[in-house]
Amino acid sequence: MSSSQKTTLKKRKKNTILIPKSLADIESLELVPSPVGPIRTLAVSAVDKSIIIERFVNEIVQKFHFSLSQPMKRQRFTNTKCPQDAKNSHRQDIELKMAEFSKSRIIVGTNSCTRLLEKLYSSKSEGKNNESIQESSIIDPSSSHIYWTVSLCILSRDVRPATILSHIPYLCHLFNIPVLLLPGKASLELGAALGTKKVSIVLFQTKSQSAMEDPEKKWQQQIDSYVDFVKKKIP
Repeated sequence: MSSSQKTTLKKRKKNTILIPKSLADIESLELVPSPVGPIRTLAVSAVDKSIIIERFVNEIVQKFHFSLSQPMKRQRFTNTKCPQDAKNSHRQDIELKMAEFSKSRIIVGTNSCTRLLEKLYSSKSEGKNNESIQESSIIDPSSSHIYWTVSLCILSRDVRPATILSHIPYLCHLFNIPVLLLPGKASLELGAALGTKKVSIVLFQTKSQSAMEDPEKKWQQQIDSYVDFVKKKIP
C-alpha cells in the first residue's frame, strides 16, 4: 500500500463515526442510539456556523437585548415632563418588554431545554393534546385554545461528554423538531454571544398567534424569520 493510500485510509477512519451500542459509547452528537434506531444529525459547515451565530447576535441578542449575564435594569428618568426623558422612558419600557418576550420564546441550557421536551413528551403520552395541533406543540395550562410550538433546536457538537445531550436528538426526532448541529467550538461562541461561559443547546418556541397582542406578533415574526433562515441551513 502506497503512502497516499495510507493517508486516505487514515482520513476515512477519522471521519467515520461508529454506531454506538449504548449511551455510554457515544462519541459525538452526530450519531446517537435511540429506541427507534441510530439517529444521525449532520453538522453544518464552518462557514454556515459563522453566519448563523453572527445573525443570532444581530437579530436576537442585540435586537431583543437577550443575555444570560445580567438582566436589563430600569433607569430612572428624573424629569418625565421633559420630552427627551419621556422618549427615553418609553423606549426603555419597550426594550424591557422585548427582552422579557424573547426569554419566553428562547430556552437556553441543558436542564431548561430537557424540561420543556419532557413536558411535551408527557403531554403527548398522556393524550392531553388535541390531535389537530402539531406534534411539536403543547396546550397552554391556562387555556385549551392557546398552545406552544417548539420550532427549532440548535446543538453544539463540542459538548463533552456527548452523553449530556444524547437524549435531545431522540426527543426532537419524536416530535419532528428540526435540529441544527454547530461544529467547532460552538458552545464557547454561543456562550460569548449570550454573556456566559458555554451554551450547548438552544430551543425556540412560539405561542399561537391568537394569544398574542400586536407588538408581540411583530416580535414573533422577527424571531421566526431567524428560525426559518436557520432551518434552511440544516444539511
